[in-house]
Amino acid sequence: MKPRCSTVCLGAFTSLWFFIIALGSAVPGQAVDSGPFAFNPEVQLGRRSNNPSTPFLRLAPDGRLFAVWTEDDKRPMAMTKQEIAAPPHESHMKMTASPMRIALLAWSKDGSKTWTSPRQVNSAVEAIEGEEGGPRLAFGKNNRAYVVWSVPNEKGDKTRANIRFAVEDGKGGFTPAKTLNELKNTARFPIIETMADDSLLVGWIDRRVDNPIPRSLYLKRLSAKGDELTGSYKIGGGLCECCRLGIAFADGGKTVYVADRQVSEQQIRNHALRKSTDGGRHFAPPQLVQANTAPEILHTTLAVAADGTVYLAWENLDDQNKSQIFMRSLAPDGQTWSSIQQLSRTAGNASRPMLALSQKLLHVAWTETEGETSWISTRTAPVVK
Repeated sequence: MKPRCSTVCLGAFTSLWFFIIALGSAVPGQAVDSGPFAFNPEVQLGRRSNNPSTPFLRLAPDGRLFAVWTEDDKRPMAMTKQEIAAPPHESHMKMTASPMRIALLAWSKDGSKTWTSPRQVNSAVEAIEGEEGGPRLAFGKNNRAYVVWSVPNEKGDKTRANIRFAVEDGKGGFTPAKTLNELKNTARFPIIETMADDSLLVGWIDRRVDNPIPRSLYLKRLSAKGDELTGSYKIGGGLCECCRLGIAFADGGKTVYVADRQVSEQQIRNHALRKSTDGGRHFAPPQLVQANTAPEILHTTLAVAADGTVYLAWENLDDQNKSQIFMRSLAPDGQTWSSIQQLSRTAGNASRPMLALSQKLLHVAWTETEGETSWISTRTAPVVK
């Protein structure tokens, strides 16, 4: 498996500072499921023999729960291409070639109890990234799926990556993927959201300028057919290069929030929130969300209910020094926290949780690893009123 990222980016929402304050310390040992949410037993996604990892959850307009993830590409041509990508002196290089991966999509209509057979999103042989650069998914008003992901350059260097994009073709598959970043090997960690007019907003961390080292944040608008409406344009700089981006809409898409992690001259990383009031065309200067004074809580994700309840999931070390998935909620009053609930108890490590929220159900998915093997687990619970 790929090495874990040691830095964190929180999603785009103004309740983030409550989370930092409330979760500034390691979580003591506790029984799994001791908490307010009645989660079902774990359900696994993907073919375990192919090391599935890095799930992303999204509810479609028709209420179906979709998941996209990556697995090893075991086609004969994938191995051939991987061998070609690795030169004879590979063992002396700083970074070896990345393994070939495929992106898969499946959906559930019974609250994640059962899932359809997965469909492959990408047709090309490519090293789709897991970790923070894994696939992201959005839906149009007609339930059409759009997927973005990141691939390393020809040498397998994840820091020199490209953003790929595919659209559901209406025939049970996806269009051939295309690259969105105009400058080769400069983009990673994509995000995608559907706007109120059914157009798409895609963002990524960009390194077209290598000095100073902190990176820039770029956006691009696409039509519902996937055609480019704008070129890529810069909305900010000074970003941490290896951190998850977050994006959220308000006012029917007129207001756009983007969260990232800023790097100061002292190399201190803090969360920043950017706001646009014209649909993502222009952004005000970033606002610091919270000074970095607490221990790092890894790979935080959140979902917000219509009543203002904030649901958060993250990974942290348990009393056995294993990474596990935890969650809690913050009431609409912004003051009342639920107890912390542990969702996983794996013998290896659990990481990178993702949330999806409907009116009645809360869905959580994450990656578990043990040695060189990985798998995906999902759990669902009724929303607590």
